[in-house]
Amino acid sequence: MAGSHRRALYRRERGPSILTPSDASAILRFVIASGVQTWGTDVVALQHYWRRADELGYARITYGDGLWGWTHDGWTMLGALAGHTRRARLGPAVTYCFDPSSHHPSWLAKRAVTVDHLSGGRLDLRLAVGAEDSATAAAWRSHAIPYPDAPTRVALVAETIEILERLWTGEAVHYDGRFYALRDARIVPAPIQKPGPPIWLAAMGRGALGVAARRAAGWEASYVTAAAFGERWERLRSSLEDAGRPWWDYRRSVEIDVVLGLTGAEVGEALDRYCAARGIEAHDPLLATALIGTPDVVAARIEEYAAAGATDLMLGFADFPATRMTELFAERVLALE
Repeated sequence: MAGSHRRALYRRERGPSILTPSDASAILRFVIASGVQTWGTDVVALQHYWRRADELGYARITYGDGLWGWTHDGWTMLGALAGHTRRARLGPAVTYCFDPSSHHPSWLAKRAVTVDHLSGGRLDLRLAVGAEDSATAAAWRSHAIPYPDAPTRVALVAETIEILERLWTGEAVHYDGRFYALRDARIVPAPIQKPGPPIWLAAMGRGALGVAARRAAGWEASYVTAAAFGERWERLRSSLEDAGRPWWDYRRSVEIDVVLGLTGAEVGEALDRYCAARGIEAHDPLLATALIGTPDVVAARIEEYAAAGATDLMLGFADFPATRMTELFAERVLALE
C-alpha cells in the first residue's frame, strides 16, 4: 500500500498539485516524516524532551550548533542526545564548515563518526552555508572566525563534503583542494553507517542548491511558504536530473515553527506568546511560514508542503521545552488513520 501511494504521489508531482482527501491522508502517512528541533541550555529539560519525542515516534531530533547564547556546544550535546534516545535519527540542526575552527573537515569527520557510534548508526550530518546578513557575519567575526562571502562558503561546503566522504572510507586520503590539502590522512574507526552518515545541506541560493544536487543526500529549506518551497524544489529537481540522480529518492525538508492548540482560543493565546517571545507583530512575514492552528488546520497546511514536494518536516514547537504541543501534534496530526 505505502509503495503504491508513494509512486502515485511522485507521479502527481509532475502535473498539477490537485489532491483528494485520500491523497492527503496518504501523503501524511507515507511521505512526510516529522522531526523536532531542540535548543536551549537547560540540560534536564532537554533530556526529558528528547526522551519524550523519541517515545512519540518522531523521525528525527536535532540540536543547534554554534556559539550562540541559546545552546551548549552542539556536538557534545549530540553525544548526550544519543544516550537518551533509541530510535529517532539525530544530528545537528545544522553545523558549519566556514573555517578550520568550525569545523575542519577532519575533525568534523571524527566527531560524526563518534556520534554515529554512540547512536548505533542514527546520525544525519546536516550542513549549512550560513545566512547572508551582516548580523550573522558580525557574530562570527566577533570571535575572530572568518565569515567568507557566499560563493566562498558554498565552495567550502562542497569541498568539505568530498573530504568527509573520503575520510569515512577509513583509507588513506591524499587530497589537493582549493582550501585543504591532506596527506596520508586517515580516520579510524569508520562510521557504522556505510558509506557514511547521510549528509543533508540546508540551502536557499542557486549555488548552494547546486551543491545539494551534486553531493548531498537530502536538502532543507528554512522558513518558507509552501509556494516558495515548491519553486526551489523544482530548481533542485532539475539539477538532480542534470546530475543523473534519481530525484524521487531524494529527501527534501522544510524547517518550520508550530503553534498548535485544540481550540481557536487556545491557538490565539499561544500565538500571542509566540509573537511576544520573538519580538514580532501579528503581521510579521514569519507567520506566513508557520503551522498555526488546530490539528485539522495544521494538517491541511502540511498537505500544501507535501504537494509542493516536501518529504520531511523539521518542527520547532512554540512551547518548547514543554512537550504539550509536541504530544498533541503526535496524537492528532501524525496518528492519522
